[in-house]
Amino acid sequence: MLTLSSPAKINTYLYVTGKRVDGYHLLDTVFQLISLYDTVKLEVRNDGKLVLHTPIKDLADEQHLAIRAAQLLKRHARTQLGANIWVDKQIPVGAGLGGGSSNAATTLMGLNVLWHCGLSQQQLQTIGLQLGADVPFFCTQQGTAHAQGIGEILTSLATPLVYCVVIFPNIHVSTPTVFEHFNLTYNKKYAIISQLSEQHKAFHFDQQFKNVLQAVTEKLVPPIKEVADVLRETNNVNSVKMTGTGSAVFAVYLTKQAAENALHQLKNICEYKQWFIWNVQTLSSHPNQKELFLG
Repeated sequence: MLTLSSPAKINTYLYVTGKRVDGYHLLDTVFQLISLYDTVKLEVRNDGKLVLHTPIKDLADEQHLAIRAAQLLKRHARTQLGANIWVDKQIPVGAGLGGGSSNAATTLMGLNVLWHCGLSQQQLQTIGLQLGADVPFFCTQQGTAHAQGIGEILTSLATPLVYCVVIFPNIHVSTPTVFEHFNLTYNKKYAIISQLSEQHKAFHFDQQFKNVLQAVTEKLVPPIKEVADVLRETNNVNSVKMTGTGSAVFAVYLTKQAAENALHQLKNICEYKQWFIWNVQTLSSHPNQKELFLG
């Protein structure tokens, strides 16, 4: 049995640089792990069954990304073993924080160990890409990565230790809906953004790097702009951005005290608005080093 932390991510910037003939959008972004976690518990079954013990309301078990990940790995590894799977959700669904993708990657990596599949990180990433564009990132040891293609072309970056306040306005955003409303031709001028300078790699929270989907999503879901405006009013804030396609928004602070002060400042309004709020920090590596990568 394994009990694993399944971390959330933020996109410190996000540009859309094109669209493939199969409909997938090409991205230029930086994925950054943060200290907000689901917990995935995995236990081997000898009867070959895959059983999810923590179903999500209105989502069929077979559509749960952890179960889908287990099914893909089982077919690829040709194992006769099964698994009991528990996912304790703390990362909200539809927030742009990558919770489902993280659960899928954690399940892939965990069952790769428990089932003794012996698959490499690259093989797990290839399997994970079938589940989501950011799953390959969650299959790595790194805390920060520059991503291109549809998210599968990854380059490790140094992680600056910063502190973030993350607010989720309790509204789920559909990624396909956001892309349907996004004017791709407007953004093609950013295609060369992949040529990041060393300075930008080290300071990729710089405000000149944007999430180009934020303006689109704010029109579809007005509370996102309200959250962003509230965060911009906090003291000593470095930058404020929506992550992914939303609806979570994060504010960056260079000191732990500044982030704690912001959390205290925003606590009452979040309670009144029924928004979820977290104080987190960036991670330099995946939290399950020993269990998944060094064992």
